[in-house]
Amino acid sequence: MAEFIPKSTSSLRPGHFWAVPLDDGRFACGRVLQLNTEKIPTPKRAFFGGLHDWVDDALPTSSAIAEAGFIAYGVMHIKAITETGGQVLGECPLLDRDDYCPVLMSSQGGPGAMILQGSSPIRLATKDEWGQLPVLGMWGYTFIKSLAEAKLASR
Repeated sequence: MAEFIPKSTSSLRPGHFWAVPLDDGRFACGRVLQLNTEKIPTPKRAFFGGLHDWVDDALPTSSAIAEAGFIAYGVMHIKAITETGGQVLGECPLLDRDDYCPVLMSSQGGPGAMILQGSSPIRLATKDEWGQLPVLGMWGYTFIKSLAEAKLASR
């Protein structure tokens, strides 16, 4: 697969990844996990993705990130790719949705709060579940870089 700059999510597939350059010259890695789910507000321009628990002096490759877990997840605009790493570098197959898409809540609670698998609704949350799970986050364009700096730069 050739590298490319996405203009919309129509060119993206779950498993696509990109480099997140760190201030010290190393790289973190972001990855597309889900597209076109009910909880993605602008499906032509946004996707559910994750920040890998991975940092290296070299750009990420499919083999380098294949076994790396994730340290954070959120809904991102395609500018999270174009304004951090600039382009999709490749694709690393996703094996089992349960391994890469966490159970989340659509909100802290209240009527209509949903239990999600990644950004896909599973069912309505019960009142006892309100506030018990992480909430699906909506990330700004460069939030993934800030998160990578905070969680990975000291390694």
